[in-house]
Amino acid sequence: MSEFGAFLKEDAFWSTLRKWHAELEDHRGERAELRRARTPFEVLVTPGFHRGFADKLRRAGIHPNEEELALLALPVGLLASVKTFIAKPEFPKQLALSSHGSQEVRDVRFRRLMAVDDRDELFTMLKRLLRLLDDRVNPESLVRGAFYWGERIKRNWALQYYTAS
Repeated sequence: MSEFGAFLKEDAFWSTLRKWHAELEDHRGERAELRRARTPFEVLVTPGFHRGFADKLRRAGIHPNEEELALLALPVGLLASVKTFIAKPEFPKQLALSSHGSQEVRDVRFRRLMAVDDRDELFTMLKRLLRLLDDRVNPESLVRGAFYWGERIKRNWALQYYTAS
C-alpha cells in the first residue's frame, strides 16, 4: 500500500494538473460547472471532475483512491476559477503580501481561515481569498494545503504568513 497522497510528490501529477487547467479554456461548460459548485461534494459529482480531471490523471498513470479523489475535489473546484498559475510565492505569503485591503484586514481574513475546520467552509473561504489575489495562485501550495488541511497545514501557513508580512 502506498503513502496517502503520494501522487502529490510526482511531477507527472503536477504536469497533468497544469495540462488539465490549460485545457479548461477550451471546455468552458466544464469550467463553468466546476466554478458554480458551492461545496467540494458538488465538485465531486460533476462530470467535469470525473471525465475531465480524474480521467486525465488515470491516463497519466496516476490512480488516487476514492478518499484521495474526494479530497482533490476541493482544490480542483478552486482551480477552475484560477486564471493564472504562478510559481512563487506560497499561498499564505501571497495573502500576506496582497495589495487588497490593509494589513489589519488581511490579518483578520487570515485568522478566519485558520479557524476553519469544515471542508465546505474551507472551500468557500479559499474561493473568496482567491478573488482577492486576482485569481492568481501557486497551484502546488493551494492543492497541498487544501488536500491535507488540518493543524499541521495551519501551523505551516501561519508561519509563512506572519514571516512574510
